[in-house]
Amino acid sequence: MLTIKDSHNLRTMRHLKSFRACPTATGRSMWRAELSRIYQEEVTLVNRELRRRWLAETWSSHVRCCRGLRLAG
Repeated sequence: MLTIKDSHNLRTMRHLKSFRACPTATGRSMWRAELSRIYQEEVTLVNRELRRRWLAETWSSHVRCCRGLRLAG
């Protein structure tokens, strides 16, 4: 039989990689983790939109350049 004398004898996330503990045991509140996830998704979305605009502008520039070469040649 195992006798647990204090909290130092409990297995926690520090001991097991696959252990999922409640927010009070890990010290990190869930709303803070959720906010950071939402923030990261918003940053990813903005980066995706900026890349889409950059690609569209680059393609437009390429098409204008090709048309100019066709007219000059």
